[in-house]
Amino acid sequence: MKKLLAVLGVSSAILLGLLAHMLIEYNRPAEDISQMTAVIEVTPIASPAIPTKSVVEEPTVERTNNNPPQDSRNDTIVESSEKQWSVELEQDIKNQEEQEVSDAQTHDEFSYAYGKLNDSEKKLYDSLYTITTDYKHEAVVPTTDPEVLDRVFNCVMMDHPEIFYVNGYKYTKYTVGDTIKRILFSPSYIYSAEEVSAINGDLHSAIQAILGNVYADWSDYEKIKYIYDVLIYNTEYDLNAEDNQNIISVLLNGRSVCQGYAKTMQLLLNSMGMQCTLATGYVTGGERHAWNVVMADGEWYYVDVTWGDASFILSGEEGNGEVASKINYDYLLVPYREISLTHALEVPVDMPDCTSLNDNYYVKEGLYFLSYNTDQLRAAFDNAMARGEQTVTIKCSDEVVYKQVYTELIDNQHIFDFIRNNKDVAYSYNPTANKLVFALKR
Repeated sequence: MKKLLAVLGVSSAILLGLLAHMLIEYNRPAEDISQMTAVIEVTPIASPAIPTKSVVEEPTVERTNNNPPQDSRNDTIVESSEKQWSVELEQDIKNQEEQEVSDAQTHDEFSYAYGKLNDSEKKLYDSLYTITTDYKHEAVVPTTDPEVLDRVFNCVMMDHPEIFYVNGYKYTKYTVGDTIKRILFSPSYIYSAEEVSAINGDLHSAIQAILGNVYADWSDYEKIKYIYDVLIYNTEYDLNAEDNQNIISVLLNGRSVCQGYAKTMQLLLNSMGMQCTLATGYVTGGERHAWNVVMADGEWYYVDVTWGDASFILSGEEGNGEVASKINYDYLLVPYREISLTHALEVPVDMPDCTSLNDNYYVKEGLYFLSYNTDQLRAAFDNAMARGEQTVTIKCSDEVVYKQVYTELIDNQHIFDFIRNNKDVAYSYNPTANKLVFALKR
């Protein structure tokens, strides 16, 4: 049962008087109004992937204008008159209306989750966005539903990777009887406003250093692949990395986990005027995870930078060597039917349909095979060797094509038709993904 709490703000004399009043009038009719509050803290749980939210009851606390909320351990109930309550509520409504005026034009087409909300949810979103970006420590918000508050807060964080300095929130609910009359929202800041200002300067420099290498005439595919490659080459997966749930870990520290990768991918693509949002949920094995949904040439695709940043080994009885690569492109611009084999969504809004293969890595690089095609194979190996690459990965459209390619290249040893000056070859295979990987020996 949630504890009923109250805001300390009355003198000891008044409080004693109220308590005496409560004892004398114990049997008064139920229609008497009492103001009661409960402070709820919503904070991330430490995770190697993405923080989840747990609701923890906390007692109410004394607040001053100069200090953020501090926990207390004493429950208090404070009665107030219906007239006093009405005055406070009217002032809260006025403050909300004034805040909404300043919230105009705070979001654009890159705020994917915002576009999925109804009008009342958008007002709440604007309120939460303004509170956090103005670095307010508490403010009344235009909802009395804690579940709506949590969903919309997650939408704000989903849309805005630049809000790296918030990792949760607290809220105080004010009730009359069993009815919540207002909610006071308090972001959980992990950096001071002064620290945020300094960090933003460093982040800006890091972002410009990356985007400065992007050519204006590049296609959407080329821009996305470039960011994918840069993040993987310059970031190490590290469960113990500092700030690993935000963009600092990637852009400034070079060590992160999935949410750091995904939010940085989102931030950089948005900075180039490209639509990209955050996807969260679970992966095979039940671990929480974060990845991206990206638009390329008018179509939506899934991208998982984290799963691209790993050497991979595909082994089998007939494989005669270990084939590894710094970058795995299996998760660069893939449709839902592929990502859903290993990833399960849990997001606050519906995600777009992702069905296209047009900008998929294997398709764009000529490595996606609809049949056994010697000309396509020769081009794939020649291009890889010309670029100095160490491996060639071939992906087949289905199991039938995979078996045909495997038979010709491995069983019938036609691989040597394409790998010149090699007497033996290291390879690995993955029949589940319909994929073959060959090492290019020098």
